[in-house]
This record gives sequence, C-alpha cells and structure tokens, in this order.
Amino acid sequence: MKFLPVGRQNFEGIINENLLYVDKTRQVYNLIRQGQLYFMSRPRRFGKSLLVSLFKHLFSGKKELFKDLYIGKETDYDFQEYPVLQFNFANYGAKVTNLEEILSSELDRLAADFNVSINTVSLSLQFQKLVENIAQKGKPVVLLIDEYDKPIVDFLTEVEQARINQGILRRFFGPLKGLESAGHLRFLFITGVSKFSKVSLFSDLNNLTDISIHTLSHDLLGITQEELVENFREHITSVATKFDVTEEELLINMKKWYNGYSYNGETRLYNPFSLLQFFLNQKFSYYWFATGTPTFLVETIRDRGISPREYEQVKANEDFLTKFSLEDLNMSGLLFQTGYLTIKDIVYRKFIPYYNLSYPNMEVRHAMMSNLVEAFTFKPSSTTNTSLIKMQDALEEGSVEQFINALKVILSSLKYNWQPPKQYKSEEELLRMWEGYFHAILYVITSYMEMFVEAEIAHYKGRLDLVAETEEYIYLMEFKMDGTAKEALAQIKTREYAVPYQNSDKKVFLVGINFSNEERNVEDWEAEEYY
Repeated sequence: MKFLPVGRQNFEGIINENLLYVDKTRQVYNLIRQGQLYFMSRPRRFGKSLLVSLFKHLFSGKKELFKDLYIGKETDYDFQEYPVLQFNFANYGAKVTNLEEILSSELDRLAADFNVSINTVSLSLQFQKLVENIAQKGKPVVLLIDEYDKPIVDFLTEVEQARINQGILRRFFGPLKGLESAGHLRFLFITGVSKFSKVSLFSDLNNLTDISIHTLSHDLLGITQEELVENFREHITSVATKFDVTEEELLINMKKWYNGYSYNGETRLYNPFSLLQFFLNQKFSYYWFATGTPTFLVETIRDRGISPREYEQVKANEDFLTKFSLEDLNMSGLLFQTGYLTIKDIVYRKFIPYYNLSYPNMEVRHAMMSNLVEAFTFKPSSTTNTSLIKMQDALEEGSVEQFINALKVILSSLKYNWQPPKQYKSEEELLRMWEGYFHAILYVITSYMEMFVEAEIAHYKGRLDLVAETEEYIYLMEFKMDGTAKEALAQIKTREYAVPYQNSDKKVFLVGINFSNEERNVEDWEAEEYY
C-alpha cells in the first residue's frame, strides 16, 4: 500500500518517494497539445500547486519522473528542457502591503539564477527584461503563476488596499502580451481561487484561454470516482475493515461526504485534500472546513440581508462567472469559485448555457452552515457548539423546551453586536427584516445539525416557516415578531399546515415561537403534539 502524499505539493518528491499519485498527465498532454496560454480558477486545497509543480518538472525536461505515467508511456512528448519561471503569490505572506517591493526582489533573485541583467527601476520593465533576456539565450520561457489573486483576495474587506495591489499586479503582468507576440513564451499557466480580477489584470492578453469550466479541465484537478477506486483500493479496503462494512457501503458514504464538485455538470469530483485526510485519519470528519473560511463571505451574506437558504439552489447564467468587481461582489460566483457551490447541471436554451448551482456535498454544506451560525449569532463556534449539541439532543428527544432554552443562549449576544446595515423607511419594514433574520438563524442552526430541513414550505393556505425532521420527530415551526406564540401556533392550525403529516409514523409537534424586536431573542413559545 503506497503512502499518502498528505500536504505534499512537490511533484518530484512524490514520484521519487513512490507516494500515491493519481496520474493526470493524459489531461496535461491534451492541454499542452491544444494551446499554450491558460488561466484556471479552482478552490483552495484542490491541487493547484501540485499541478504547477508538475508543469515545472515537465518543462524542465525531467523525463525520468514521467516514465511510468501516461505522458511518458503513451505519447510522443519530447521532454525538451525550457527555462521555467515560477511565481507563487501564496509564498509572499498574508495581507501583503509591500507587494511591489517583494516582486522586485523576486525578479532580482530570478535574474541572478539565470545570470541575466534587468537593471531598470520599473517593475513591468524588470519583468519584461527578465523574460526577454532569458529567452534570447536560446529557448522561450515557461511562465507559471500560482495563487495570482491572493494579494487581492486577502483585502476584500479593505477595498483600498485591494485596489492598490490590483494596480501593482496589472503593471506586473502588463508585458505578457508583448512577450507572447515576440515569441518569448513557450507556455503560460495562471491559477488562483477567483477570477473576478482576471479581466482587468490580463485584459490585454486576448488569447489567454480560460479553462475554469472548459472541457480541457473538467477532471484536470480533483479525483473522479473511477480514479478513487483504481488508485486507493488498498486504502478503501483498510478503512472498510476498520468500520466493519463492505467496500460498497463505505464508498456510498464517502460519496455523500466528499464527492460532488463539478465544472461541467456531469463529471463529479472529490477534493483531494479531504480524500487524503479521510484515508490518513480513517474517519469521517469535516477536513476541508478545518482549513478555514474567509470571514467576509458569511458576513457579506448576513449584512446584505441574503437568506442563506437561497444557496441551496441557485440558478445563474454565465455572468455569475465573469462579472466581478471589488466594489460589487457577485456572491453566487464567489461562493462557486471558493468551492462552496458547484455546478449540479447545465441547461441549454437556444445554445446558451444556464447553470444550476448548489452545495457539492455534506462536508461543504456543514462548513457553510457552521460559519453562518457564527456570523448570524455573533458567537464563536467554541461557544455555540455546546448549545447546538443541546439543541440537537433536544429535538432528537422530543423536548421543545430544551431546544428553546439552548436557542436563547445562542441569541444572547445578538442585541449588543448587530444593528441593521441600512436605514429602514418604516417600523413595519424593520420588523420584516428582523423576522427574516430570525428565520435565517433557525434555518442555519437546524441545517447545521444535519437534519432534514425545509424553509417557507408552500401550502395552499400560505407558507410554513420551517420544518425540521429527526428520525422520530417532525417539528412544524411558525415564527412571529412582536406578536405572540399563541398566534403563531394558531396559524399552523388554521392554515392546516400539519395535514400533509397526519399519516406519518413520526410524532409531529406544532411549535409557535415569538421573537422580541427589542430584546433580539425569544420572548415566548408554545408547542403541542399533533394528533
């Protein structure tokens, strides 16, 4: 059984140490044969840096590393050696405010490595001269740029600094078109998480092919089901033995937890990071979630008054992939690029693609709900987890009172930490806003607990606010703001929201909850069993 390359991003080290490697050189070969200037966005922890390392060693002519892979055994690739320049913006640190100085030093270092002179004060001319002088020695340059957008993404909540770094990058990448036209570039590969800044940074390079959702890249990164079974067979057997289940049962659960990413609506992928961590630890857990989530994502959802349930099913056209600016972030597109949403399927209308997006799997959905709970309640997970466990236990045991008591604890910081981000014209509008806010909190809390949850269920007499279902109980919840719990409970009855559940084998509870606008918490509640 081969050892797992956990945390490894150096292709040469993985091959020389005979670590497990899923062969992607068929896709790489097709990419090289069909073009030479590429841009691709993918979420964090998806294998971008390992792919860049593969390109580095491939274009460095290290044929021996590829002798047992597809490109070495099945193709006529010549393994010529080219000068390779690699820039990894993730290596320059977090929240960089001296980007120009760092890039200038990096160019000086590379010039020394290749023994060329780039004496000039302009950053863009330094870059231009570096590539020109290296290429003039005999062969065009291979340029690999990893995590290009980090100096911008790090400052999405500090727009002025983001704009400064964007300007520096625009000047730095400015010479690319001229270098390509002059024949100084053999291959260019640019990767990062987002593409919202791609247009402004590389707009002059009009023959740069974006393969983010292209047929050339649908399985270039990530692990398909077939690749999982073929390459991880011994690890699958080992974990199945530990859990005392069949391999088929294990694979079904692995698919629910970690599979589901797609960039063409058909091919489903595992995040390599989560997969490796699963086999290393031999247990189901939220590995990708533990690597961190940009706080601004969930805070923006909260402050814009977006209902989190909107992201269960998102319909979009191609604009969600391309129209971004620092001042007006497209949340659906950004959630897609950061890996929280993925393409479930693509529908063509008069040859124009329309995309249906949703969470890829249980792991990612849980990560999103956990972060939304923190954002909407203004409590860290270390504080909310205890209350959430109590709430889950209460619902699984049929105790509405315990559920409400734990909910009050979670909401206790709300009054002192958040005010609506805009002025409302009337008290009625403000009340509707707060009612929607509490709806959102109950939705993300029950969703976080991995229950079957539906919000605003359409009924012929109206809409029920929330249905939460456990193995033994169903809870039909109606919320009021500055009303009474009795009114909420009466509404469930008069509108006959419980009728569809009257033949259920589970116990059904009708729950009315009234929130106080002044206290920002539960004011009163009533519950009764439905017979």
